[in-house]
Amino acid sequence: MPNPFIKDYLPHLFWPAELATFGTKVTYIPSSDPLAEATVKVLWKDGASDEDVSPGRYSHMDVRDDDLPARPASGDLVEKDEKQYQVVNVEALAIGFSVLVLQESGAAL
Repeated sequence: MPNPFIKDYLPHLFWPAELATFGTKVTYIPSSDPLAEATVKVLWKDGASDEDVSPGRYSHMDVRDDDLPARPASGDLVEKDEKQYQVVNVEALAIGFSVLVLQESGAAL
């Protein structure tokens, strides 16, 4: 269990400010229920950091789990700027947020 500062204070203080400054809107489509898609505001990081770029382009997305229609999972889809991305990895954080690794599908919407 994280300490109260990390669990309660940190996300509620900094997340709204981060979204206001760096946030972008995406459409999130859970693979478990494609009809439950939702438009959410997230932090988006284009390109690769610690992943190989082959066989596709990878991006990262930080999201508050409660903003999504379902818990994030591999196989979910994200639409941004007329492109579709597949969630290939989910790093769930102990404070109700997740970092998602996304692979661009290459198909324009």
